Amino acid sequence: MESDQSQWLFVTLLFLHQSCVSGSERFDVRGPAVPVFVFPGEDAVLPCYLSPEISAKDLQIRWFRKDNIGLVCLHESGQYNFEGQSPDYRDRAGLFLQELHRGNVSLTLRDVRRSDRGQYKCMVGSDLMEDDTVIDLGVRALGSQPSVSLHSPGGDQAQLLCRSEGWFPQPAVIWTDRDGNEVTSQPPTVDTDSQGLLSVSSYIPVKQESNIFSCLVRSALPEPDWGSQLHIPRDFFPAPSGWMVTLFLTAAVTVAASILIVIQWRKMDKEDKLAEWRWICSAAAAVTLDPDTAHCRLSLSEDGKRVRWGQRKSLFDSPHRFDYWECVVSREAFTSGRHYWEVEVNDSWIIGVTRESAERKGGISFYPQQGYWCLRSYRSDFSVLTDPETRLPLSLRPRKLGVCVDIEERKVSFYTVESRAHVYTFTDMVFPQGEKIYPVFWTGDSDKDLELLPAVSVEIKPVTDS
Repeated sequence: MESDQSQWLFVTLLFLHQSCVSGSERFDVRGPAVPVFVFPGEDAVLPCYLSPEISAKDLQIRWFRKDNIGLVCLHESGQYNFEGQSPDYRDRAGLFLQELHRGNVSLTLRDVRRSDRGQYKCMVGSDLMEDDTVIDLGVRALGSQPSVSLHSPGGDQAQLLCRSEGWFPQPAVIWTDRDGNEVTSQPPTVDTDSQGLLSVSSYIPVKQESNIFSCLVRSALPEPDWGSQLHIPRDFFPAPSGWMVTLFLTAAVTVAASILIVIQWRKMDKEDKLAEWRWICSAAAAVTLDPDTAHCRLSLSEDGKRVRWGQRKSLFDSPHRFDYWECVVSREAFTSGRHYWEVEVNDSWIIGVTRESAERKGGISFYPQQGYWCLRSYRSDFSVLTDPETRLPLSLRPRKLGVCVDIEERKVSFYTVESRAHVYTFTDMVFPQGEKIYPVFWTGDSDKDLELLPAVSVEIKPVTDS
């Protein structure tokens, strides 16, 4: 009898122990809501982390391609395991070992190649459970300056050939005449080189008469206004006295014009810049965070001005509360006018605006098509969440971010408060007339708050040149 009681007691204690262990080791594997885009030759970081923030040092961390190309990276029993690793990723793939204790299981991929594009699965497991998430990696390339040459296939018909190499994805090719009118051309011919990059060739017929043509090759991906990738060579054809062709490559002029535009914008007269900044600040709005919309892992200050990522809390659910991404929107909503607010940021954030009808439940995507217009900053990544995303220079990443939404103009602009520099503007926001627009915030930083700053004063001192 005593033996039976001892066995029963042992089984009960073992069950309770396993239940406690199971509860303490439960976690979710989280990744970014949007794809990661890099250029060939750059290093990529595929963000992945554990929620709640527990140590991953003793867990099995497995990264592999969803298209079955092979194992990318395996870390188990406290060390890398290279057995079965795809040769394509040897000496290129790794983890942030010093960050494992914080639940950071992100993958770093060095010297990205065109063949690296695709979906990657981040799987983390213990003896008791496992979870995974999928991250998209896109690789893009801006090709060479296009060249224009005369091509005579035979007969009286002549053609101009425009060719450019080293693109991905396929660029748009546009021909225009001297007046800027678009000239009809045949669909471009596309070839793929050994690295998977694309070469495009486009023809237009020409007649024996004086004219000037321009060939424009433009990336299909959005780029910042100051980072123009337009290369325009022009060809002049003399009068019908003969085929004397002079090819003028004016790419240098185009690039110089772009640089002058940037310089003019950045170094505008102090008074004009001050007037512009006063105009922006004149729309200052007091914005506070709405706790009824905050994800259960977010902690808000009593005054609704600060938010930080932290421990999960038990909160009542509602249709307005985010339940997957650690987001919160403001109490204030805008249906007309122009409104400006500033945020002191941390090291991991998504900030922008969202329409009232946008989805808040589940693994939403922060794209304009989904009703979100946002910037993202995470580690070495600073991006506009377009589809696909637009990488921004890290030099523009602010410590204080200004956001200005204009309901009538249907656009939202972002600024670096310290230098008053324009960062990016979304135009043609799509939402029904009269629908509410809310400031929205996401943070994954447990060490520092996102903090809404006091309403900006219109009377400000000019910025002095350094």
